[in-house]
Amino acid sequence: MTSSSFLDSLTRRLTVEEPTRLVPRASAGVAVIFHGPGDREGVLLIRRAEREGDPWSGQVAFPGGMVSAADGSFEETARRETSEEVGVDLSSDAAAFLGYMGDFKARMREVVVVPSVFKLAARTTVTLNKEVASYAWVPVRSLAKAEARSTYLLRRNGAEVAFPSLVHEGWVIWGLTERILSAIIQNQEAGDDRVLGEIGRY
Repeated sequence: MTSSSFLDSLTRRLTVEEPTRLVPRASAGVAVIFHGPGDREGVLLIRRAEREGDPWSGQVAFPGGMVSAADGSFEETARRETSEEVGVDLSSDAAAFLGYMGDFKARMREVVVVPSVFKLAARTTVTLNKEVASYAWVPVRSLAKAEARSTYLLRRNGAEVAFPSLVHEGWVIWGLTERILSAIIQNQEAGDDRVLGEIGRY
């Protein structure tokens, strides 16, 4: 593990170009929000409320949601959804938009998800709406430790399916959120020059 900032390493490999076409109801945007100095960098994660019919019910996630017909970019989607879900202002006065990581394909539905990366100017108040049960500022460096790695067993159609996961203070992070966080962590360790997107491990 290097001592450099995860955000600095990530920023060099982001793009400000839209990674893919915006398609309402078929694409989504999430906000990867960093705050804090390099040795204590944290990202904002939420635990979604338990809701019947929601394929991501109860999961740990980044703030975000489906693209609206009114959205002009994935950045706009991420800003709007973050304001709605957690009350965090990501306008240019409150946060810097650093770019896109690329596009990831969700496994639970045929949805393309684009993470927008932001750096907050200052720690902010988080106000949850009914879609969000709780939140945490999670240190990226703690997720990069070997002991944070685990396996999540999903019971589906009478069988168990194993997914790589990250564990932080009782929060089990798996699926798309784990893949995005792992891309951030592995990008710094490998010094990969590509724009981060679907890493295709599972």
